Amino acid sequence: MEGFGEVFLARPEYQVISELVQNPGVSPAEAVQNLLRVREALHQEGGEPPTEIDGTHTWIAMVTIVRIVNLTPAAQQHKLIEFIAHLQRTKIVDPDTGQEPTSEGMKLWTELPYLGVYLRDMYSFTYDPKDAQQVDEDPRMEYPPRELQEWENRNAFMAQLTAKADHLGHAIDASIYALWACRETFEECDPLVEEAVRISCIWYIYAGQRMWENCQVQRTFGDADDLPPRPRFTMEKWHLWKSGLKAARLHFSRVSTQEMIQKALAEIEKAERGE
Repeated sequence: MEGFGEVFLARPEYQVISELVQNPGVSPAEAVQNLLRVREALHQEGGEPPTEIDGTHTWIAMVTIVRIVNLTPAAQQHKLIEFIAHLQRTKIVDPDTGQEPTSEGMKLWTELPYLGVYLRDMYSFTYDPKDAQQVDEDPRMEYPPRELQEWENRNAFMAQLTAKADHLGHAIDASIYALWACRETFEECDPLVEEAVRISCIWYIYAGQRMWENCQVQRTFGDADDLPPRPRFTMEKWHLWKSGLKAARLHFSRVSTQEMIQKALAEIEKAERGE
């Protein structure tokens, strides 16, 4: 698969997750069990300290997930979402110590070590209004371009995980990225940038109810001793972003962008009605 080296492709973690994606007969629950068996086999082989085995194992598994997500449109991410949700509910206990093994200080698999770290490391994208203009001027070019499509896929994955979280602050709750996306789109971009608007739409489309919940409780991120202002959802932001989305509807004529804006506004209305 594109983006993976030969050594990576040979790893059993990659093979388990790749089979999940490519084989319709493999369920997310089965894939989780297969991944657990991989870990057991790696520990039986030894060769490295147990903590290093778990570190490499968890890193390879989570990097594989995110790289495949990059290439997978939102509508086709269901099995990956279910896999992560099922994996997060899987608690591992070391029979010798009675403790849950950790990687990067996070428990396997209830705290999903490396997933949040890798997603955060990859959470950056430089919007360039010229990209859309170049596509519009050259009918041979597709929109969105590859880099933007991967960025949209990754945000859709995080948004769908966030919607599936049992509660705010859950291990698969990535609400902070919705805050960052909408803040950049509607508070920092002047004029509005189509690519940024599309990312914000994705968060409303797939996690609109969760965004509403965040705003209603005025959820604040960071630590109490962080320098102000700390990132925060508020109802004021909810209304500001909604107004920005309505303004975007008048700015961008691309059919796919218009469709995303309409879907996002529909989800906003549903959240406000309590549906």
